[in-house]
Amino acid sequence: MVGKVTPNTMLSASRLPAVMGYSKYRTPNDELSFSIDALGGKEPEDIGNEAMQWGNHLEPIVLRECAKRLHATNLQTEFIDAFFHPNLPLCCSLDGTADGMGATIVSNPEHGIYVVGQDDITLDGPGILEAKVTKMAPEDVLPLYRGPIQLQAQMDITGAKWGAVAVLYQASELRIFLFAPHESTIRAIHLAALDFQRRLDIWTSEKHIDYYPPVNSEDANRTWPDGTPETVFLAGEFEQYARDIHEAKQDIKQCEAIIDDREKRIKEAMQQATQAKVGKYTVSWPMRSYKATAERIVPAKESYTVRQSSLSIKENKDL
Repeated sequence: MVGKVTPNTMLSASRLPAVMGYSKYRTPNDELSFSIDALGGKEPEDIGNEAMQWGNHLEPIVLRECAKRLHATNLQTEFIDAFFHPNLPLCCSLDGTADGMGATIVSNPEHGIYVVGQDDITLDGPGILEAKVTKMAPEDVLPLYRGPIQLQAQMDITGAKWGAVAVLYQASELRIFLFAPHESTIRAIHLAALDFQRRLDIWTSEKHIDYYPPVNSEDANRTWPDGTPETVFLAGEFEQYARDIHEAKQDIKQCEAIIDDREKRIKEAMQQATQAKVGKYTVSWPMRSYKATAERIVPAKESYTVRQSSLSIKENKDL
């Protein structure tokens, strides 16, 4: 298993799902900031964990079994260099390649083989093998963030005519998803790569960041972590947005008050009982046990300032 070989200063195939809005874990702005930090010489934080380490250890085993089930030959799993697209600012690393020897494959769920988007696929020449290890339950349809977009980019970069995402689920079941190049997906990848590079070029030339639209409130917090003491005046639909937030928070307060009152009444009726039957409902008020812990001394911290994560909204009665 070779370590990371793609440069952080440009878009790579593994980061495409986030840039295209399909990742559950990272946003387009996370990836943009990551590359801008790299262009500025900032080293990325180590995000490794035990699950990722086990994924790396199991990757060669997954690839060998994948090639075996596909009757593919000439398996290669060591690539010390990145691969770069001949026409686009896009690169990739590879887990493995194998020669399909022209075999025609159809879906065979009993052997964990799924041909995606067509009835059969011919493994014409060298193909790309991408290994994934997950604790999720086995899937019949592979989510776009778990390999399909990455694989389409890898095939486009290398010119491969077929590829496979081999997923080991819960360390107990291997499923192989076979893909041919998908033209509309590849066109979308091209547009995403060009747009990502355009944003990097703006930062390089103007030191201004052309952010993607935030995907949620938390993404906006990370995109604009610092505030300046100034007031902006917003009109139009923004007054309705503020009203919606203000009224929703009032509704939350009312709901919390109802919950507190009803819990108090039921607890008063239950007293020492840990369970109550209330019509079609079962109410539990159990005991919980906690293990003993050693005394901990919290170290001193210097003062610091961070931007508040949620908006504070007050209605102006005189308007």
